[in-house]
Amino acid sequence: MAVLKLKGSVGTGGSTKGLPHNDPADFEAVKNRLVQLGYKWIAGVTNPKDNSFIRVIKLFQSIIKGHSKFDTGDGRVDLHGNTHRWLAAVNAPGWIDMTGKSGVGWKVTPGLAFGGKNSFTTTWMKERLELAGLTYRAKSLLINAAPPMWIRDMSPGTGGDAPGHKSHETGLDVDMRLPLLPPKTNDWDKLTGGTYTKYFHFDAAMAQVEAIKMMMNAEYIFFNDPRFISKGLTRKQANHGNHYHIRIRPPARIEGIFM
Repeated sequence: MAVLKLKGSVGTGGSTKGLPHNDPADFEAVKNRLVQLGYKWIAGVTNPKDNSFIRVIKLFQSIIKGHSKFDTGDGRVDLHGNTHRWLAAVNAPGWIDMTGKSGVGWKVTPGLAFGGKNSFTTTWMKERLELAGLTYRAKSLLINAAPPMWIRDMSPGTGGDAPGHKSHETGLDVDMRLPLLPPKTNDWDKLTGGTYTKYFHFDAAMAQVEAIKMMMNAEYIFFNDPRFISKGLTRKQANHGNHYHIRIRPPARIEGIFM
């Protein structure tokens, strides 16, 4: 269980209520916890006012608020405040590179979009993909040639502006390519125009989206096929006719030890 003991606040601003601000031990404790969670690019930071350190706190705050855009947070960890409690939480959101990863029922595509620049995500996302993948595989046992869920596009290495996207900035969004019929079952080609109806594996897609809906605690599933929309499985969104876009919600916090 994580323990994050602080004497005061860390990050932007100054002292409040007579508490210490940016005490060296507090700064190291917060930095070390963030590095432990996977935000490793701040490991060498020595100044609590450093822009990269403040930026990571803001990224973490955007994640725990459930924002798909890097647009919230004050860059400050207040004693016993929401950010402090989430940093100490058992299920605090970690940050991971998904390049080459796979699991039961899912696989990251060999060629990630935009030169591999959007290959990072939160541990929350990976956990949800694992649950959805297991559920999908159980659902697909009687489906002929059911391919895995093809994970295509997530978030940049340090969060923020994601090439090709208006969101995907905080590790709460993932794009999946659609499953294909034989002989393309093991491919992850992008379906366009006339290839959509020719190669689209509808039964596998239905099992995938049902599993996603059931297990990923999604805020949105965007996919424009009217058959899925009519069942209440997906929502229509511009430019989402050839892939699924899933945005997950934060889980309920499991408290760690914060002092």
